[in-house]
Amino acid sequence: MQITKIGTDFIEIDEETIKDEKLLKIPRVHLIKLSFDKPTESKVKSVLESFPKTNRFVIEDNIKIYNTILKFTSKKYYVENPVGSSVITFFKKNNKVLCNFNNFSKTEQTFFYRRSAFEDVLRNTEVIVIHQDAYEEHKKTLDNWSGNVIIDNKILWCDK
Repeated sequence: MQITKIGTDFIEIDEETIKDEKLLKIPRVHLIKLSFDKPTESKVKSVLESFPKTNRFVIEDNIKIYNTILKFTSKKYYVENPVGSSVITFFKKNNKVLCNFNNFSKTEQTFFYRRSAFEDVLRNTEVIVIHQDAYEEHKKTLDNWSGNVIIDNKILWCDK
């Protein structure tokens, strides 16, 4: 398991932050979430040029547009489950997944944090976002997992 820190190892870029000097000064960003309201090739290429060492990106929507732009690069992207998405449909449609447990409803979180379900999710994902409390509860399982863990303490669950 590798812990990925929000704000240094994992950042989010949109139209507002694309030229943010503070973000541009980070020497090595592991993951960048592309959150453009209206993604364009020039915006994405600007991010790729600004962060040439970053090879992994996260997208939540506009998948077709991002895929068209990124498929001709050596960059890899993960699709993050958005708030309110149908979990089964989401996993079925996407093969490179960032599973954000904080985007699940309270009922879904209760189900997916059960040990067998949690381990099954880990077998099918490379990156997860969880709350600190969940990390502590599942630390032993996560220590034996080869993926990335992003700890985000902003919310415990979403209300659909």
